[in-house]
Amino acid sequence: MNIVILGAGDIGCHVASILSKEEHNVVLVDQDVKLLGKVSQQIDVATIPGRASDWRLFENLLENAPDFFMALTGNDEVNLTACTIAKNLGYPQTICRISEVGYLNRLRLDFGRLFFVDHFIGAEMMAAHEILKSLISPTDLLTEDFAHGAIQMRTIAITDKWDKKNAPLKDLRLPEEMIVCLIQRKKSEGSENEIQEDQYIFPHGDDHVLPGDFITVIGEASLMFKIHDIFKTKNENLKSSVIIGGTSVSQHLAEILQKLGVKVKLIEKDEKKCDALAELLPNTTVINHDGRDLGFLLSEKVQDSDAFITVLHEDEKNLMLASIGKEAGCKKVVSLISNPSLAPILKKLNINYAFSEKVTISNRVLSIVHAESILSISSIADDHANVIEMKISPDSGLIGIPIAELKTYLPEDLLICIIENKGRVMIGKGKRILSPNDTIILITSPTHIHELQHLF
Repeated sequence: MNIVILGAGDIGCHVASILSKEEHNVVLVDQDVKLLGKVSQQIDVATIPGRASDWRLFENLLENAPDFFMALTGNDEVNLTACTIAKNLGYPQTICRISEVGYLNRLRLDFGRLFFVDHFIGAEMMAAHEILKSLISPTDLLTEDFAHGAIQMRTIAITDKWDKKNAPLKDLRLPEEMIVCLIQRKKSEGSENEIQEDQYIFPHGDDHVLPGDFITVIGEASLMFKIHDIFKTKNENLKSSVIIGGTSVSQHLAEILQKLGVKVKLIEKDEKKCDALAELLPNTTVINHDGRDLGFLLSEKVQDSDAFITVLHEDEKNLMLASIGKEAGCKKVVSLISNPSLAPILKKLNINYAFSEKVTISNRVLSIVHAESILSISSIADDHANVIEMKISPDSGLIGIPIAELKTYLPEDLLICIIENKGRVMIGKGKRILSPNDTIILITSPTHIHELQHLF
C-alpha cells in the first residue's frame, strides 16, 4: 500500500518503521528538515519537508495513489486540520491521532464527520488503560479494551462462593450494560480411558454459571469494576497510587484513577509541567521533584501506596525508576515500555508492565491497514473463541432487525455483544437493532470468521 504520514516524532517514526518493514510505500512529512535527515538514515521511507496546511504538497502526493493519510503529530488541532485537507483533496482514508478524549465523544457532535476523519486513535488513552489492567485486575485471566476504553472485556474464574448456580442468566439481574458472552466449563472426571474436553458455551438467557466455570464478561468499563462483587470473586483493592512522570499518559491515567476513587500522587521534575498538570488535575497531589531521589520517595512514604507507576517516554528511565520503586519497598510496581524485549527482564524483577502509546498506536494502525470491515480480532479461551470488532456494511441484510429476532440468521455460537452507534455504546440485547456503519463487537467460534463479511 501507499501511505502518507504527517509527523516525524516518536510515534510517527515508529509507525513508519513498522509499515516499512511490511514493505508498504511510506512518505513521511514533517516541517523539521534536520529531523527528516536523521530519519531517512534510519528508516527506509521517503521524507518530504512540509506543514499540515501545505495542501499543494498533499495534492501532488496524490499522484502516488495513496491508500491512507495518517496525521500523527503531537498536536490534535494540527492532525484534525490535516485530515480535513487530505480528505477533501481525495485521500481514500484518514487516520487521526488525538490526545483530547473529548474528540472521541460523539453524543453531541460527530467530530469524525466534522473533520473528515475515518479513524480516530487515542494513543495516550489506550496506553493509560493498558496500565489500568495491571493495576485493577492483575488476577483476572484476560482483560481487553474496546471503543477507546469505553468498553471492557474480562475473563474471570468463578469460585465455590458462587451461590446462584441454579439461576439462569436472565434472572441474575446483571447491570443493563453488561453481558456474559462466553462460559468455559472444565471437563468432568470420567474413566481413565475417557477423554473429555472443556465445554465452550456461547450463553443465552437460559444458561447457568456454575462454580469452577471461567466466564467472559463484556460491558461498559465503568461497570466492569463491580464484576468481582457481582460474581463473588477476589479482587485487589486499589486505594492509593504514585505516578512518576508528567506525560499525557500520566494525565489520562490520573483522571481514570480519580474517577475510581483512587488517591493519586504525581511526581514530575519539570516545574512548568507540574503547573499545567496541577490545573488539569485539581484532585491529584502534584509534586515538583526528581523521581530518582530514593530518599525523597521514602520521605513521601511511597512504599505505603498500593501502586508505584513509571510513565516516562524512555524505556530505560522507566526501568530505572521502577527498580528504585522496588528498592523503596513498593508492593506493586508497573512500568510503561515500548520495547517488548524488556518484558522478560521486568518479569524477573517482579515488575508489571504495560505497553506504551507507540506500541498501542502501531497495533491499531496495522489493524486498520489490514482490515476491510473487520477492525480487530482477539483470540480467547485457548483459541476456541474470537472477539471481533467490525463495521456493519450499508448493504447488510441484518440492518433494522431486532437482535432478539436474529437467531434464525446467525450461528448459535455467535453473539453480538456491543453496538456502537454515533458515539453511543450499547449492549447487544433484545430490541436493539443494527444500523449502517455501526461498529459491533461480537464473540464467535473461529469457524465462522470467513462468514462474517457475508453476514454483516
